[in-house]
Amino acid sequence: MDIVILGSAYKHGISKDSILSCMFNVQNDMVLDGFMSKRLLVGFDHLGNALEIITVEDDEQKCLLVVHAMKLRKQYTYLLGDIQ
Repeated sequence: MDIVILGSAYKHGISKDSILSCMFNVQNDMVLDGFMSKRLLVGFDHLGNALEIITVEDDEQKCLLVVHAMKLRKQYTYLLGDIQ
């Protein structure tokens, strides 16, 4: 499945390389809002920064849309478990 990073994902200054690196090294993945197609991914980028990424599956275009990316907020650090 192709990954498409929307402009909104760059709002907090996270680079494409960091987004993709985190996505391929996810530490935790959870469903948001009760919809299987909307997910919160938590992990580390290639520089060791903890990130949170929100993706939405686009069934029509058969791709994964990255709609949000930023440094991991404190409220989600528990999702890293013992790795912190």
